[in-house]
Amino acid sequence: MMPRNNDEIFSLRTLAMDRDQARANLKRDTAAARIRLKPSNLMTEAKTKAANRVRKAGMSAVDGIRANPGLTATVAATATLIAMRKPIAKLIANRKMSEPDQTEE
Repeated sequence: MMPRNNDEIFSLRTLAMDRDQARANLKRDTAAARIRLKPSNLMTEAKTKAANRVRKAGMSAVDGIRANPGLTATVAATATLIAMRKPIAKLIANRKMSEPDQTEE
């Protein structure tokens, strides 16, 4: 079937160009996907995203500490006391055992 007029020729030419462009886009996108989906590239991307999240969390924590230094000191002291409760209790118990009873004369 031959095109009858210039409009049909132009339409077929445009269709062919669109098809070629779509094919080129598909090849480009497929190649990019293959590269991106390589296990080594996925690992690198995951590491980068994780590092960025940690960096953001760290920056938020620093900003929070700067905004509330009193609260931060209280929380740090409380956490230290909780973490050190057994060694502190042992120290107090050993101290009481080593000291002789004091009697008033």
